[in-house]
Amino acid sequence: MIILLPAREVDARELAPVLREEDRAEVLALLGPVHPVEGPCASLLQSLASAREAWTARDAGGRIICMAGVSRMSLIGMTGVPWLLGSDLVTAYRRAFLVESRRMVARWLTLFEVLRNVVDARYATALHWMRWLGFEIGPPFALAHGLFRRVSKEAA
Repeated sequence: MIILLPAREVDARELAPVLREEDRAEVLALLGPVHPVEGPCASLLQSLASAREAWTARDAGGRIICMAGVSRMSLIGMTGVPWLLGSDLVTAYRRAFLVESRRMVARWLTLFEVLRNVVDARYATALHWMRWLGFEIGPPFALAHGLFRRVSKEAA
């Protein structure tokens, strides 16, 4: 069972040191050579500050599973930038995670005409999940300190 709560700064500080290795690698590829905990924490705090809506998922025991949200890409456009970073508990709660993530994406597509972001090209699990959610996956391209793929999904 997953419990969704409005995301808070304290959640970002709790999640950063327990991120999945793949999530940490993705953040560091975007940010470059930064502290492996402080960089992801700063990224989470920035995403949270810019979010139109953001959630923290916890298990029944209160352990943090992930944080997810959507931010507006620009003040003019109707493009949302979905983001999610998780702990290893994502795997333990895989079925509930998949159900909730599909529900979140459907909701976000009522707020924005299109959802668009980038995913580390090495992160096969995240790319598989994005395909499962119905996102289109673009070819690899160089960005910051790694190779990434654009992901996008338009509202019906």
